[in-house]
Amino acid sequence: MAAKYDKSRPDYFARVYRQKVLIERSFDCFRCTIKGRGLNSSLVCTGKIQPTEHSEVYKIRLKYDGASSPKVYVVDPELPLDINAHMYSDKRLCLYYPKENPWKHTKSISDTIIPWTAEWLVYYELYQIDGKWHGPFVPHKGSKS
Repeated sequence: MAAKYDKSRPDYFARVYRQKVLIERSFDCFRCTIKGRGLNSSLVCTGKIQPTEHSEVYKIRLKYDGASSPKVYVVDPELPLDINAHMYSDKRLCLYYPKENPWKHTKSISDTIIPWTAEWLVYYELYQIDGKWHGPFVPHKGSKS
């Protein structure tokens, strides 16, 4: 007997699959895989971003489970943990102010998170020059204001 579809539960697989298709359609430099099934589905994408023609090429890893916000990490070159550079303690990039809640699962990662990552990388490179975060920010716990 087939399992009944429960309309009250989100379809996480559909969410991660949709994002996979949209990312790969917009960015041929990204490779995405879906791990798990159903409620345990998660999307993992790896790609390279060069935010300007004068910038380094950064390899990033993006993780999305269909329920929470996507998480983005720079995996090469390995960046040192620096909360003043708008990183979380696990080195995940802080791409937006969470209390403003700009991410929703109905949005496209390829239209939001990936461009925000490229923008973050530009601000990071400027931060490396003068130690000042030039992008929009809200001070993090423990960071310099």
